[in-house]
Amino acid sequence: MPAHSARALAGLALGVALAATTAVRAPAQGDGYAPRRVQMKLGALEYALGSANAPVTLVEFTDYQCPYCRRFQTETWPQLKRRYIDTGQVRFIVRDLPLSFHSSARPAAEAAHCAGEQGRFWPMHAGLLGKDADLTPHGLEERARSLGLDLARFRACVAANKYEPAIAANAAEAGALDIRGTPAFVVGAAAHGELDGLLLEGALPYEDFRTVLEALLASG
Repeated sequence: MPAHSARALAGLALGVALAATTAVRAPAQGDGYAPRRVQMKLGALEYALGSANAPVTLVEFTDYQCPYCRRFQTETWPQLKRRYIDTGQVRFIVRDLPLSFHSSARPAAEAAHCAGEQGRFWPMHAGLLGKDADLTPHGLEERARSLGLDLARFRACVAANKYEPAIAANAAEAGALDIRGTPAFVVGAAAHGELDGLLLEGALPYEDFRTVLEALLASG
């Protein structure tokens, strides 16, 4: 990451922390919450939206059973996508972080990957984070049916836990970054397969993301 971008990130931390104190956040975060700098590797094959050449990258760690993740998807995501991702300014990547106390989260993540195998990851992802999404095995299959997936192939993929290693790798990456709740986001500049950015945690409102993104884009 260029030095001026790193300085911008460091300077943003305090301001974002102050804004975050009024945001809706996961209970695991206390009143002393503040963003911190982290570095993470990016894979060649990621579920991503937006231009590969976007100056800013935003990675979300999500749990399909998490009510805060659903809140982000419903309230914040549409604005972020329209303003930054669809315009080529931000590349958005999603990674799994099924929390151990959410029994339906890991099967749902498997279903999302299996839908991705048939080119329908993003519609499945959005559907699983819907307000009244049914994450039971029946609900996952009905979602697959509604997306026009080859059901025999989808069932075989889910039954085989084909993407368990990928899901476990995503969760391990989150653990290495000391991420303990969802949703969690890493936002910054990516270079040479590495993202150097701020860790933001919780269902932050759109305005908090906008503050960070605008400063990063201006510093570039």
